[in-house]
Amino acid sequence: MPQSSSTLKQEFNELLIKAPTVFSWLTEGSLDGIWYCDLELPGKFWANDAFWKILGLTTPEDQNIFDRWSMTINTFDKNKTIHLIKQCRENPKKEFNDTFTYIDDKGYEIILHSEGKIVFDNQNNPTRLIIKHYKERNIKQEKLLGKVKKLKKLRAILNETNKVAKVGGWEVDLVNQKITWTKVTKQIHEVDSDYKPELETAINFFEEGWSRDTITEAFAKAVETGKQYYVELRLITAKGNTLWVRTIGKPVFENGNCVRIYGAIQDISARKEQEAIYAETRERFEKIFNHSSIGIVLLDFENKPIIANPASIKIFGFEDADHEFVKANISFKDIVHPDDFKEAVKLRNKLQKGEIENYTLRSRFYKQNGELIWCKLNTSLIRGADNSKNMIISHIEDITEQKQLEEIAFENSVRFKSAFEHSPNGMAMVGLDGTWLMVNKGLSNMLGYSREEFLNLTFQQITYKTDLDADLRLLHETLEGKRDTYGMEKRYIHKDGSIVYGLLNVSLIRDEENNPLYFISQINDISKRVRAKQELEASLKELQDLMNATTQVAIIEADTNGIVKKYNKGAETLLGYTAEEIIGKHKVGLFHDQEEVAKRSKLLAKKYGKELHGIELFTYNATRGEYDSEEWVFVRKDGSKFDVQLVITAIRDKNDVITGYVGIATDITQLKEMEKSLVSEKHKAEYANKSKSEFLANMSHEIRTPLNGVIGFTDLLMKTELNETQSKYMQMVNTSAHSLLDLINDILDFSKIEAGKLELSEDKTDLIELCSQTVDIIKHDAHEKGLELLLDISPKVKRFIYADSIRLRQILVNLLGNAIKFTEKGEVELKVRNTPCGENKDEMLFDFSIRDTGIGIAPHNLQKIFNAFDQEDASTTRKYGGTGLGITISNRLLELMDSRLEVVSELNNGSTFSFKVRFKTEFDDSFPEKQTENINNVLIVDDNENNLTILRDMLAFGKVNSVSAQNGIQALEILESKNDFDLAIIDFNMPYLNGLELISHIRKKLKIDKEALPIILLHSSVVDNKTLQLCKELDVKFEVTKPIRIDQLFDLISNIKTESTGIKEVVEDSFTKNEQGAYNILIAEDNPVNQFLAKTIIQKVLPHANITIAEDGEKAVRMYKSMPLDLIFMDIQMPVMSGFDATKQIRMLEESGFRIPIIALTARALKGERERCLDAGMDDYITKPIIFETIKETIKLHLPVTLK
Repeated sequence: MPQSSSTLKQEFNELLIKAPTVFSWLTEGSLDGIWYCDLELPGKFWANDAFWKILGLTTPEDQNIFDRWSMTINTFDKNKTIHLIKQCRENPKKEFNDTFTYIDDKGYEIILHSEGKIVFDNQNNPTRLIIKHYKERNIKQEKLLGKVKKLKKLRAILNETNKVAKVGGWEVDLVNQKITWTKVTKQIHEVDSDYKPELETAINFFEEGWSRDTITEAFAKAVETGKQYYVELRLITAKGNTLWVRTIGKPVFENGNCVRIYGAIQDISARKEQEAIYAETRERFEKIFNHSSIGIVLLDFENKPIIANPASIKIFGFEDADHEFVKANISFKDIVHPDDFKEAVKLRNKLQKGEIENYTLRSRFYKQNGELIWCKLNTSLIRGADNSKNMIISHIEDITEQKQLEEIAFENSVRFKSAFEHSPNGMAMVGLDGTWLMVNKGLSNMLGYSREEFLNLTFQQITYKTDLDADLRLLHETLEGKRDTYGMEKRYIHKDGSIVYGLLNVSLIRDEENNPLYFISQINDISKRVRAKQELEASLKELQDLMNATTQVAIIEADTNGIVKKYNKGAETLLGYTAEEIIGKHKVGLFHDQEEVAKRSKLLAKKYGKELHGIELFTYNATRGEYDSEEWVFVRKDGSKFDVQLVITAIRDKNDVITGYVGIATDITQLKEMEKSLVSEKHKAEYANKSKSEFLANMSHEIRTPLNGVIGFTDLLMKTELNETQSKYMQMVNTSAHSLLDLINDILDFSKIEAGKLELSEDKTDLIELCSQTVDIIKHDAHEKGLELLLDISPKVKRFIYADSIRLRQILVNLLGNAIKFTEKGEVELKVRNTPCGENKDEMLFDFSIRDTGIGIAPHNLQKIFNAFDQEDASTTRKYGGTGLGITISNRLLELMDSRLEVVSELNNGSTFSFKVRFKTEFDDSFPEKQTENINNVLIVDDNENNLTILRDMLAFGKVNSVSAQNGIQALEILESKNDFDLAIIDFNMPYLNGLELISHIRKKLKIDKEALPIILLHSSVVDNKTLQLCKELDVKFEVTKPIRIDQLFDLISNIKTESTGIKEVVEDSFTKNEQGAYNILIAEDNPVNQFLAKTIIQKVLPHANITIAEDGEKAVRMYKSMPLDLIFMDIQMPVMSGFDATKQIRMLEESGFRIPIIALTARALKGERERCLDAGMDDYITKPIIFETIKETIKLHLPVTLK
C-alpha cells in the first residue's frame, strides 16, 4: 500500500526505537542527510530536514518531494538512484553504495556519497531502504573523527551503564589528602552534587560497628601491604537511609609508598533484598517439601530419583532403607506395575519431547515390602536454564483406599435398581432439562404426587422459589465438570401446598465418552429434623439469653456441708466477694443475715417439728425433692443488706444420691420497692378510675335525660295524625335526635375502650338471627334511599356460635350504617362465610364482608379512616356527618376478638370492609328440611343480579330447581313458553313492569290462578294497606320485606299449600287488663319532661291505667306503702333517695308471696349498670331515651295483659 512521506517518517522513528543496530549504523562516520524509501514505489520516500538543508532548501510538502528532488539532481544520477533502489528490492544482497552529484540553490555542485541498508518485514521480505548521505572528506580526518565519536559514545555508554547499575567511582589521594567522588557515588550517599568529601567523614558514612570496622581495617591493610579489597557493607546515607553497598579498593604505590587508592562503589540493596527473599522462599519450599502429606519426587531424564520428600518415601515404604542406595539403584521401572509401565513411559516420553506440559496418571506400584498400591501421579517438566538440565517433578498421592472404594461402588451399582425402587428415601432420575425420568415409591409418598404426575413436571416446579437459584447453580457447575456431585438442604412443595424439607444429593451420570446423560437424585425427608432443630435452636437461644443475664443473678453451688464449690460472676457482682475469696473457704451461711436465720430456724422448727441446723436450714425442702423458693436477706462484703429470691435445687448423682446443692439468688430490692409503689399507685388508679366511671355515668345521665324527652315525644307525635309538612318536620327532628344519640354512644364507647374498661362477654348466639336483626335495624334507612339491601349467608355457615352478640352486632351495624350513609344508589351487601380452623373441629373461621356501591375512598385516605375522629376528608364530614369513631370503635372491638378490619376501595366505585374472627361453634341442624317435596321448579324474577344469585343458591341448597328472569317482560316470555313452575318469587321494584303489574298480567292475561302458580312478593319497604289490598286481589300468597333469610324462605315454601296467607292489615295495638278494673302504675322520676313522656306512653299502651308520679325515691317508698301498685318504673338518679335505695326499701317492706315488678329507667349506659340494677332488686332495665315500642314490650313481659 503506498505510503505518504509523513507516514514513512513516523515509521522510521519507530524503527530507530525498536532496532538499535540501525541507529548504530547511522551514527558510524559522517552523516549529512537520511532517506527512508518504499521499495515497492521508489518515487515514494521521506528525506530529513538535514538533507534538504545541505542543498540550501526548505523541506517541501509531501506531494512535492519527488518533483523537488528531481530538480536538484542531473538526469543520469536520478535514473541511477531509481535503478539502484529497484535492484535492492529484486536482490536484497545487492549493496547500495555510490556517489551522486546534486545542484544546490545557488547553482553549485555538491557531491554526496550514499550508502543503503535494507529493512525486512516479519516474513523476511525486503520492504524498505534507508539511505544515509554525506559529503566527501579527507580520509584521515574522517577516521580520526570516527574514533573521537566512538570514544565519546563509549564514555556516554559507560556513564549511562554506571548510572543504571548504580556504580560510582572514587579516589583517595594520600599525597594531597584529597578525596574525589563521581556523580553516581554522590547519588549513592544522597549528598548534593557540589559536596566535597573528606577522609574521616567518608568513612563515617558506613554503619557504626561491624561495617565501619571492616572498611577501616581493609583500607589500612591496603595502605600498608598493597592488598586490594572487595567487601559488602551497610551504609547510612546523608538522608538517613540504610543501604547495602559493594566497595572495591585498589592501592597504587610509588617508590614503596602508597600514594593513592581508587575504586568503585555499587548500591546492591536490591540484590541483597532478592537474596533475603530467595532465602525465605527456599526455607518455605523446604518446609513444604519436607512436611507435605503428598509425595514429591524429582527425577532426571533417566528416571533416576534426584531427591524425594519424606511423604514419598513413606508411600513406597523406604523409611528404613539407605536413601543413598535407593537413589543410586532404584528407578521408576523397578516400582511401577509391569502392566502400567508402557502407558507411563508413553506419557513420560511425550513430556520429555515437549508435546505435553504435564500429565496425570493413576497406576499401580510396588512398595518395598512387595505390597501393591494405587497411586495418582501429577507430573510436570522443570526446564533448566539452557534446556540441558531438564528435570521431572511428580506429585504422588496414595489412592489405594479410593480405588478400593471405587471397586465397592462398582459392585454396588449392580444392586442399584433394586435399591432404587425399594429405598425408603426418595430417589429419582432427572433429565438434563429438569424433567423427571423415573421416581421411586419413596419420593412419590414424600411429595404426594403419583409417578404419572411426576413425569409431567420439572423439578423446578416443585422447588421452593428461594432455593431454586442455588440448586440450578450447583447443577450447572456439575454439568460443566466443575464438580462430580453436589448436596444441599432444600425445600420442596408438597402436592397439598405444604413445605417438605429435604436433604438432596445429586450425581451426574455420563457415558463412555464423558457426555452427560442424566442426574441421579436422592432426597431424605428431614422435615422432622429441621423443625426439631429450629425448636432446639430457639430453646438454646432462650438458654443462652438466660445465661447472658446471669451477671445480675448469683449462682452458688455448695457441697453437702455447705462449703462453696462454684461461685459465678453474678454472685461476685451482688455480694462483693471474689470467687478466690469464697470457693473452698466459706460456707453459704456467710451470705445470710444471722438475725433472720435465727428467726427462720424457730419458724421451721415449729413447722416441721424438728430443729434444723447449718445448711439443712436452707435445703430442707430441696433435700426432700420439693420446690424450694424463699425470700431471704443477703449481706454483702461491705455489710449492706438486700432482699433476694433464693431458689435451691439438690444435685444428685446417677444413683440418686445428693452430692450438693445449687442456689440461684435474684436481687429483688427493686421489686420490693416497686411492690410498695404499685400498692400506692393502685390506690390512686382505683380512685381515679372510680372518679372517671362516675363522670361517665353522670355525663351519660345528664345528656340522655333531655334526649329522652326529645326522642320519646317525637316518637309519640309521629304516631298522631299530621299533615305532610308536619310529618316531614317531625321525621327530621327524630332523625337528628337519633343521630345525636348515636354520636354520644360512640364517644362513650370509645372512652370505655381507651380506658381498657370494655370487656367481651361470650354467650351462645344464633348467628343467622343476629345478622337478620342487624339488617332489620338498618334496612329502613337503606329503603328510604332506594338502595337494594342484600343478605348473603351461605347455607353451610354454622348457625350457633359463642360470641359477644352485642358487640358483634354493634360492629356490623356500624359498618352497614356507614355503607348506607355513603351510598347514594345501587346496593349494600352483608356476606357471611366460614371455613374450618385446622384440627380444632369446634372452631370455625368466620369471614364477614360488607360491600357497597358508594362513593369509595381515595387510596391515600385508606389508612386515615382508622384514626379516631377522622373521616376521609373534611368535605365528607360536612356532607354526611358523624364523629368518625364508628370505624375506630369497630376496629378496637375486633382487636379484642384477635381480628382487625380490612378494606378494599376504589374511588367512586364503592368499598368492601371485611374481617375474619374465630368462634367456637355448636353442632346444629342450621337449616332443617322443610316440606318442599311439592315444590320442584321455581321462577325467580328480580332485576338485581346479586339477589338472583343469592336466591338461586338458597333454592339449590334445598334441592329445588330454579329459572331466573331479570324483568317482567322476560318473565312473561318464559311463562308463555313453559308453565310447569310450582312457585314464583317476584321482586316489587323492577323496570318496565313492577312486581304487582307483572302479577296482574300473570293472573288476568295468562289466566294462571293461585292454584297453578303460588306467588311470593319481595319488596324493599313496609307496604301500605292499598298495596296489601292489591296483593289480596291478585292472590299473592306471601309478601316479604327484603332481604329474605334462607330459613324464612323455606318456612314460606313449606306453607305454600296451606290456606293461611302472609297478608295482614296495618293496625295499632294496645293492651287491656285480663281482670276487671285498671292497672295502678307508679312512675318515680324527678325530671318533669321525662315524667310527662313516660305517663303519655303508658297511657297509649294502657288507656285505662291509673298512673301516679313520685318526684324522688323517698316519695316512691311512701306511695308504695299507701296504695296498691301493679308496676313501678324507677329512675336511678333522683334527689333525696336514689332509685337503688328506694328499691331496696320496697323489697324489705314486701310481704312474702308477692313481688311487685320494678323497672329501672336510667340514662347511665355503662358496663355493669344492668347488673347493679338487678342486684338492687329490680326486675328489668330500660335505657333512655324511652320509646313506645320499648315500654309496650316491657309491660307485656311483666303484666298479665292481652293484645286488643
